[in-house]
Amino acid sequence: MADKVKKKAKVGTRVKNKFGNAARGMITAFKEESTLIVYLFAIILCIALGIWVKLSYVQWSIILLTIGVLIGFEFVNTSIENFVDLLSFEYNIQAKKIKDICAAASILNAIISVAIGFLIYLEPFISKISSLIN
Repeated sequence: MADKVKKKAKVGTRVKNKFGNAARGMITAFKEESTLIVYLFAIILCIALGIWVKLSYVQWSIILLTIGVLIGFEFVNTSIENFVDLLSFEYNIQAKKIKDICAAASILNAIISVAIGFLIYLEPFISKISSLIN
């Protein structure tokens, strides 16, 4: 019986540690990667605009999924760049290629996220503006 209590406590501690580690990782990423700060301002703007134009549940789902993919991808990109820096102490053409490809993937993801945003926000935004004018 005591073993089950210990296992539950260990599971709770492990879950707590995972969330703590994730929080520290997020704080570190936001401190080190200026792009994430730009994304954070854009996310706040998108959420405010979504509230203003009254997006549907499906539209909110797509926006939130896009935000999650964008931020998650940027975290992975930052991790890979830090890992490459850890392995390569001096200039290395292979390390540069890896970092450039990661940067390209990240930018492509951001461009597609903006396109998704335009597709979702354009019609409700035009409707909201036209209702204010009339």
